[in-house]
This record gives sequence, structure tokens and C-alpha cells, in this order.
Amino acid sequence: MRAAIGIGTAFLLATLSGCGEDLYVGSNVIWTALHEDGTLSEWSTNMGGGATAMQNTTIMASNLRAHHGKWSAKLSIMTPMDPTQYADASLARRIGLPTEGYFSAWYYLPQTVNVGVYWVIMKIRERRIENDPTTAQELYDLNLKTTSNGGMSLRLYDHRTNGDLMLQMMDPTVPVGSWFQIEAYYHNAQDTTGRFTLWLDGAQVLDVSGKSMGLSPWVGWEASSIGDALTPSMADLFIDDAAVSLTRVGPAGVIAR
Repeated sequence: MRAAIGIGTAFLLATLSGCGEDLYVGSNVIWTALHEDGTLSEWSTNMGGGATAMQNTTIMASNLRAHHGKWSAKLSIMTPMDPTQYADASLARRIGLPTEGYFSAWYYLPQTVNVGVYWVIMKIRERRIENDPTTAQELYDLNLKTTSNGGMSLRLYDHRTNGDLMLQMMDPTVPVGSWFQIEAYYHNAQDTTGRFTLWLDGAQVLDVSGKSMGLSPWVGWEASSIGDALTPSMADLFIDDAAVSLTRVGPAGVIAR
């Protein structure tokens, strides 16, 4: 079983371009979910979170495909016909997350899905009062969307403004049938030093800075499949090699096993 990896015991290896050597990039990994024990237990380590699946959704460890190793998390949802309802399958971390750090996961889309309303694959949450779980609320939602040419792309929804934030590139392509990495840098400051940056396969697609973030120092993070009005209504999403780190993981990073 792969337990959560603490600072000082974990490391990352990154391939140096053009030389074929490995680069030691630090002992700054706080937590990982590699799924190589064939379970989702890493998400609930230290009671820090866990898996949540509402009706008509399932979350399970799967050996159908993996980014590295043999196992990943498979999130399957069936969105209702009623557009006022939604399907939610989420893997969450809610305790002990840094106020400044990198949150990353690898995703695999087996097929193109037409997104009628939304399809959230990553969430940042906040609390109005740091030690009061009942004050938790949504902050940022990273969504998959369907482009005009039938491909898949990203959009970021800000719950404070009830609207999307403009990305730095028009409709960054999300691949179907191959693994892709989403990484977020989140500096949860309650003053103008706050920052939120997103990368897709190492390419920066968003950078919000010079503003406050969460209402308190508490940070909640989820890798999820939350959908409304998807076609086909049954949609699978695979997630693997999730990490919370004090340094950038990047698409070339390989979490030590």
C-alpha cells in the first residue's frame, strides 16, 4: 500500500531535456494518490478527505488504464435528463493543505463528450471561518467544455463573480484518448498577494494575481467529475498521480514509487 508521502521522504524525478538523465527536484511533496494498492485509500489518509459519489455515480480503483503503474481512479457519472439536477463524483482533500502550493493530477478522457451546462474536473474551495466546516463554499471550478469544432477544452468559473475568467489562450486543446496533466498554483492570501495559476500539460493557460483569494487560510481541493447535461449522459473520467507539493511537479515530473 502506498501511504501518503510526507515532506522529507518523497521526491520527484524529472527527465532533463536532451540528456536522458534524472533530475532530483526536491523533497517537497506533501501528499500523493498513486492508487497502486488498488484502492482509493490515499485520498482519505489522515482523515483529510475521501471519495464522494452521489446517486447514479461510481468511484472505484481501476486497472483498465493508468498514467504510471497499473491502477488509477475511475469516476463514472450519469447526468439526469432534468437540467436542474447534476451528477457528482469527487475525490477530495480538506485537511492539512498548504496556503501556498501546487495541486496536480493526470486525467484521461476515453471519448469526446458534449457539455450542455458544465463538467467540473477540479475544484478549489474556501471557508468563511477557518475551523468551521459548515462555512465551506465553492471558489474556483475548472471545467471541460465542448468547442465549436467538436473538441474538448477548458474554462474556469469563479463563484465570487458568477462568471468565467478569460484564459490566456483561446480554447486550449484537451486531448481525448491520452493522458493530460492539470496543475494549479494556489496562494491563498487574504490580501493582494493572492495568486491562482493553471497549466495544461505544462502550458500556462491562466494567471490571476494581485488580489485576495479565500476568505480564511483554509484550503479545500478536489479532483472530480461533476456534470450537468452531458451527451452521452454516461461519462467516464480517469484520474491518476495526484499530488500536493510545495514545488512545481510539471508534466515531466515522475512521483517516486
